[in-house]
Amino acid sequence: MTPTGRSRVALIGCGRIARVHRSYLEKIANVDLVGVFDVDRSSREAFVSGSALPAFSSVEELLATARPDVAHVLTPPATHAPVAKVLLAAGVNALVEKPLAMSAAEADEVMAAAKQSGAWVSVDHNRFFDPVVQRAAAVVESGRLGDILGVDVFQGAEVGEADKMLGTSDDWRVNLPGGILHNLASHPLYLMRRFAGPVSQIEVVATELAAGKLSEARLIARGERCLATVAISARTQPFMNRLSIYGSAGTIEVNLNNMTFISRRTRKLPKLIGKVWPNVDEARQLLGSTTSNTIEYLRGKQGFYPGIGVHLAKLYASLATGGPPPVTAEEGRDVVAWYDQILTAAGIAVPTATAVS
Repeated sequence: MTPTGRSRVALIGCGRIARVHRSYLEKIANVDLVGVFDVDRSSREAFVSGSALPAFSSVEELLATARPDVAHVLTPPATHAPVAKVLLAAGVNALVEKPLAMSAAEADEVMAAAKQSGAWVSVDHNRFFDPVVQRAAAVVESGRLGDILGVDVFQGAEVGEADKMLGTSDDWRVNLPGGILHNLASHPLYLMRRFAGPVSQIEVVATELAAGKLSEARLIARGERCLATVAISARTQPFMNRLSIYGSAGTIEVNLNNMTFISRRTRKLPKLIGKVWPNVDEARQLLGSTTSNTIEYLRGKQGFYPGIGVHLAKLYASLATGGPPPVTAEEGRDVVAWYDQILTAAGIAVPTATAVS
């Protein structure tokens, strides 16, 4: 960070998610975007076309010339840890797209590199920062749910994603260890950790869709706050992406696809009304969420991946005051370690380290 409290930021990887990061970074007052790199020349040139933003032909050139304080690692997951270690060795802070690494062992190497260099490493656990999830977190912290007794998270896949894994594909998501779920599993795992607390015990069962391709996984965990379950599915349709939080005084259900929020509380009502009112109340809440989301989108106040925008705003606000990143490396490491357990339960080999290309 410069003496003026501004952060010089670089992007490594110029794909779709990099465009999302760029759009939000350009709205943060104390951030200067100073350069980008992608191994594909056409991608990096297209990314900076029509702007003064410089594109570099290597990570080393970017670091030497642009001198970033922070670099966002927005490359495919297999390269996250190798690229992060290069950045950390150069004393550059690293914000890594999920997952932090391809295995717990690789995550340990990244954390060791951060400790040695004095730079920090963090992970973009963006779903936690979606406004609807932040609302859920605020309700939990307010105590309105009473004691938190359970957390359930379900992560599905879009129509046709599982079918891609049964054939040949050059899609990096399909070719991850375990297939497309390797790219998706981080979300329910970090949400479970955030709401249930650090986990002391976890049990996993999982099945394959095909050789080396994960189909279904179920986890049950003992968190510091409560018990929790995570369900991950490549085949369940329709596509579901849901967070449920159960308390002694109420429950919350968040639809992470539609960004809707339902709160349920016990009310003393006449028997007949008591049977009807919960449905009416849920319909009212769904209509309200849908209407407000539509208005926010049309007014340009809610874009794609809103959690990334909230996370980046919080990250750079914290850095400006000398605070820590909102997501710790330990959280990222836990998520990777649990995915190791999922792969093992399905009989799929945990990947070894990947070299930087």
